[in-house]
Amino acid sequence: MNQSTPNTNQSIPVEIIASRNFIDWLESQQISLAFTTYQSSRLMFLGVNPHRGMSGFERIFDRAMGLYTTPERIYLSSRYQIWQLDNVLSSPQLYDGYDKLYIPRISYTTGDLDIHDLAIENLSERIVFISTMLNCLATVSDRHSCIPLWKPSFISALVNEDRCHLNGLALVDGKARYVTACSQSDVVDGWRDRRQTGGCVIDIQSNEVIATGLSMPHSPRFYQGKLWLLNAGTGYFGYIDQDKGIFEPVTFCPGFLRGLAFVRNYAIVGLSKNRGVDKTFSGLILDDNLMAKEADPRCGLLIIDLKTGEVVHWIRLEGEVTELYDIQILEGVKRPQALGFQNDDISKLITLDPISPLVGGNIANNQPDISPADTLYQQAYTLQKQLKLEEAIALYQQLINQSPQYAAAWHQLGVIMDSLGQIDQAILAYKQALLINPNYAETHNNLGIIAVSKGDLDEAIICFNQAIRSNQNYAFAENNLGLVLQMQDKLGDAVVNFQEAIRKNPNYPEAHFNLGNVLQLQGKTEEAIAYFQTAIKLNPKYIKAYNSLALALGRQDKVETAMSVFKQALAIQPNSPEAFACLFSMKEMTCNWETREADLIQLWQLTENQLQEGKSTAVTPFDTLYKPWSASQQLKVACNYAQEVKRQLALGTKPLNFNHSRTRSGRLKIGYLCHDFRNHPTSHLMQSVFGLHDRANFEIIAYSYGPDDGSEYRRRIANDCDRFYDIATLSITESAQRIFHDGVHILVDLMGYIDKARTQILALKPAPIQVNYLVYPGTMGADFIDYIIGDAIVTPPESADNFTEKLVILPDSYQANDYQQIISSKPVTRSQYGLPESGFVFCCFNHTYKIEPQIFTVWMQILANVPGSVLWLFSRVAEAEANLRREAQARGIEGDRLIFAHLEPKPEHLARHQLADLFLDTLYYNAHTTGSDALWAGLPIITCPGATFPSRVGASLLTAIGLPELITKNLDEYKNLAINLAKSPDKLHEIKQKLAQNRLTYPLFDTLRFTRNLEKAYRTMWDIYAAVKSPEMIRIAN
Repeated sequence: MNQSTPNTNQSIPVEIIASRNFIDWLESQQISLAFTTYQSSRLMFLGVNPHRGMSGFERIFDRAMGLYTTPERIYLSSRYQIWQLDNVLSSPQLYDGYDKLYIPRISYTTGDLDIHDLAIENLSERIVFISTMLNCLATVSDRHSCIPLWKPSFISALVNEDRCHLNGLALVDGKARYVTACSQSDVVDGWRDRRQTGGCVIDIQSNEVIATGLSMPHSPRFYQGKLWLLNAGTGYFGYIDQDKGIFEPVTFCPGFLRGLAFVRNYAIVGLSKNRGVDKTFSGLILDDNLMAKEADPRCGLLIIDLKTGEVVHWIRLEGEVTELYDIQILEGVKRPQALGFQNDDISKLITLDPISPLVGGNIANNQPDISPADTLYQQAYTLQKQLKLEEAIALYQQLINQSPQYAAAWHQLGVIMDSLGQIDQAILAYKQALLINPNYAETHNNLGIIAVSKGDLDEAIICFNQAIRSNQNYAFAENNLGLVLQMQDKLGDAVVNFQEAIRKNPNYPEAHFNLGNVLQLQGKTEEAIAYFQTAIKLNPKYIKAYNSLALALGRQDKVETAMSVFKQALAIQPNSPEAFACLFSMKEMTCNWETREADLIQLWQLTENQLQEGKSTAVTPFDTLYKPWSASQQLKVACNYAQEVKRQLALGTKPLNFNHSRTRSGRLKIGYLCHDFRNHPTSHLMQSVFGLHDRANFEIIAYSYGPDDGSEYRRRIANDCDRFYDIATLSITESAQRIFHDGVHILVDLMGYIDKARTQILALKPAPIQVNYLVYPGTMGADFIDYIIGDAIVTPPESADNFTEKLVILPDSYQANDYQQIISSKPVTRSQYGLPESGFVFCCFNHTYKIEPQIFTVWMQILANVPGSVLWLFSRVAEAEANLRREAQARGIEGDRLIFAHLEPKPEHLARHQLADLFLDTLYYNAHTTGSDALWAGLPIITCPGATFPSRVGASLLTAIGLPELITKNLDEYKNLAINLAKSPDKLHEIKQKLAQNRLTYPLFDTLRFTRNLEKAYRTMWDIYAAVKSPEMIRIAN
């Protein structure tokens, strides 16, 4: 959220960096500079302050473009007006330290003629301008939009279509003489196809084209007998040799060039960066020239010595402003300022001509000055900017006592009180400001921000809408409204507001970032990436945007690119926990272990610091599960995350305070909440359970908030439930209300803390009993989750202290497994998958992030002891394959002994298991669904259980299928068992025979038996609740 702060225009700060002697040069030339940027609607001034530092000042004018100055006047073209700003100070008067004060005196309303350049002809003193939309030279009219004066001969008619992109005007002897155009096209938008070499210069007097072959020429200026211009699409400043009709380049400038002014023997050239998604500035010769010079385009000004062509001084603009348009010199001005319409200053500045002696009075005593109230306001405002808040408060209160109707004083008093956490006093001050000025947009905006902090989103929406009505160009309020709608899960509406914020301020990085986030939530990753990239171009230090961009790239499996982006973020902010944590996760995914041990230490230190400071951890709870961290460490992070879920929920949702009954009539209603009722491992495991529930005693309701992929899995689950609700389009609140009104007694969350989980639904406690089951093998650390379903192996009673939930200990394996999975009958061969025709095949189809150096070393020792053997792994990213082969080589194993499998349809995936001989489990996060798949397909697994839930799942599966002999006590035993089985074909055959016999006779794949035990657990949970008892550990016997 952006809160109003005391500045001139509510815009994002712009950082201006100048070469070492630039200030000295300005002083020596006795000038200051005025320039425009229509992308962020600014008129900007640069001068020298009394301390010989740089003085920067800006005002907002909608789509500020063409600029022309006279000694006492500035002319400015904007979206649909030409402004005349007049200086109201007479030397040696100063206004708050400024020696020129320009105020808007006259406005010529032209409509949107896209006025790119303008000037004052000396003889007639008329305004002449280039209308790019009308493709003509024109002047102002008392009754119409303009009076056309001239058009190029190749333009067939005056129509409101930008055909040739006429854009620049040069005076000679005080009269319009030369113009530039990007092409000689006579069709709408034709110039875009001629950007590289279609540009030309036209002599108005003769109506002849005098130079061609230019690339988007801009800013023609006649100076010292030469016609200078910017060959913008090449990056060169130079002049037209009118005898030869060619452009003579003088100086290469790294950027798209617009804006040219001269003072004595110097030229000042404006530079702009590329526009990102807008291709107007790309695909030009400039791109090649920049590459050849190993330079990036920049935004700023270059001061060029006309005698040598050398750049002698420069300015760079960083932040929101990425493009400049026009430049003018203010001769004899040290420190200029202008008034605009974004605050009350212009309403309070009243100046008078000297009183005539015929009327009376002393002329000498009638010089214009600001009022005492304004002086007091400026003093308070200065103190506020200096963070001398108590002194500022005293002056604002003094001002209010003297001038109770001074709305800006009330507003700024509210800002200070708000910053001090004195919210009630801030609200009173803001409301007083609105009583005086009901259309004070910034005040409405700030009241909206306060409403958000109180969780009153409906009130916030009213405030932000009122801010927008008060100021139609208020991009910040549009952005804030979008954030609130996002909090309410109204993603489509939020997109509209973020787009409006960008339309009103194209260089607003936060709006681009926020739009990217919402598009990401909508699954539009490619579009989201473009907005994150634009946000970074607008603010190269925007760490959150780097992180979001990298994560989005990671979701597209562009891991190397994602890692590069995270490294860029860390180069900017080396101690960013978010960037470091995400980069480490990418390294785990790609098995990049070069700095793993040091990284793990640093990562936990960063996490512990965040925990101690009460901040949300960069490491997610799921991240902790596959790291060598203890259950107590996992618990700390989970508890922190649960508190963050509740905090975020409190910001956007009012408590619903559901009142649950402890009595019921009829069947026990079980609700299953999940994103992945689709072709997904969760549905692969659970698909038969829903239909096997005892319908005489249980009513089964599914709540899906994920996509409908049209798969057989989804169709079957939907048909097997009593009710199946798609709540994907419902908000968090609406989803919780749906569940509550359905009378669900026990709500089973099949997600936990994995990607796309809507944990906030559970935080609203829509059901009296809520259960963590299956997908997330760890504690959720949440007081809104009552139970976690496990078994005696994954959640033994002695581990209870590592869970905030009460343990439910099932008699067999906790994991549901389907007894009807189809194995493809198509023949499979080793050669089909790149496996050797002979030799022992070890395999592990776990995701690569589960593989770590310790278990990999053991695997390589196994391969070293089994000649001719290979290891068959699953991979989604090529980087992981390269890194694992390199790690194998470092351990004395040829990289080609690692073979990589890729995604296959489930029946084919199950069938290819028959090509392997033995499955080797990972250490900290075992095979879960992957393990069941192997066992169902007849492939034995060796596992070595650890001390945490996810590290003990392999043992749970093997116990439930009657193969405890494959569970090892340590890694030496694990290694030796694998080697012995590989070298003992008969023993391995016996185990496979046993597995084949046990598959349909032991509990692991007895889905009906599992479902009945699960139902026993549900009944016991309800009985405890109905007896008005707190949740307690439950053990279920067969």
